Amino acid sequence: MRNWPPVLLVLLCIPLPAQQYIGAGGCASSNCHGGTVVAEERINRIQGNEFALWSVPDKHSKASKVLSDARSRRMAEILRIASPTTDKQCTSCHMAGSPERIASDGVACEGCHGPAEKWLGPHTVKNSHAASVAAGMIDTKDLQVRARTCLGCHLGDKDRVVTHEMIAAGHPDLVFELDTFSAAQPMHHREPKPDEGNALPRVRIWAVGQAVALAEGMKHLARRASSQWPEFAELECYQCHHDLRAESWRIARGYAGRKPGALQVNLARWDVARVLITQAGGDQRAAVESAFNDLAAIVAAKPFDGAAIAQAASRVAQQSDALAARFAKQNFNDAAARGMVKALLADVGRIAGSGAHSAEQATMALDALMHAVAAKDAGALNAVTQLYNYLEHPSTYQPAEFADRFRRAAAAVN
Repeated sequence: MRNWPPVLLVLLCIPLPAQQYIGAGGCASSNCHGGTVVAEERINRIQGNEFALWSVPDKHSKASKVLSDARSRRMAEILRIASPTTDKQCTSCHMAGSPERIASDGVACEGCHGPAEKWLGPHTVKNSHAASVAAGMIDTKDLQVRARTCLGCHLGDKDRVVTHEMIAAGHPDLVFELDTFSAAQPMHHREPKPDEGNALPRVRIWAVGQAVALAEGMKHLARRASSQWPEFAELECYQCHHDLRAESWRIARGYAGRKPGALQVNLARWDVARVLITQAGGDQRAAVESAFNDLAAIVAAKPFDGAAIAQAASRVAQQSDALAARFAKQNFNDAAARGMVKALLADVGRIAGSGAHSAEQATMALDALMHAVAAKDAGALNAVTQLYNYLEHPSTYQPAEFADRFRRAAAAVN
């Protein structure tokens, strides 16, 4: 081992100071992101009105305001939180990217693009993207990085967690799908253009988002299972939260492959990803399916063995990360997208039978695929909207009814 001077050893042990947030106002210049109209693409590679979109129609800018409403105050009382506007359980997501002095900005630009202290000025220079990323900018051009960044709040990570206790107190369950959420934001970047190796960019975004969401979900499960288990937020909510009347669809369905009442991992992120993997996963399909089946079997047979569950979830995450890298380079054309819709149709009975969470993911997948191949069919898109409306009331959810509505909505693609 090299003989380092004592002073140098001390310096090496001193953590570097965290980069500072500048605040959304640093992006508001009219000749940068603060324009009021979209700039012509031949003049500007960015839209130029990103700040205006964020500050008015985008819900991110209002994320901190909900911490002061009646529901949040009641949640805080139940959870014995002094103030949701200052507690890190709340502010780590609802005020991401906002300096403390202007926390009212909610989820500001730097919450997604990284603290801008080192790159705010240099990133305006032509061809400076790589240098900006090296200086701390989050590379949202990379679809895998983009999806992981979104999921940091919309799913959670090691520092940001929504627990079963928080959900019981009133926090909404976390749901996410990259393409659908991006389109609804509204989108403040130019949509990628189709090219020879990327015929339908939105389908690639959807596919990468599915794989990354599965991977990050499994990492989240592994962290929780290895530290404090069971954490019921990782399990299927409606396996417990449902009535036991004779006409219950769960009783009619039965419990093939597992004991009635056995714990079940939330299948929502898997049920649609499974269809995608079957259609486009190639030689990686068998490995990820085997890893997930092992996880499901362990949860059912050894529901309180957190260490075994964590190991099995980590294996699924590893396989899913490999799939995300594959999909980020894969060409998805019209035939592939339509084939995906047909595969969802063929499997919708099974997906619907997994419950409302899986049905919600299937609806968002259909939404993304329909916009890619049938964007001009207003009737078809309205049918998808009706699916969303139906799922607003999970207590009245019926698998057969959802499957029938799904088939009618997807009919335009066939």
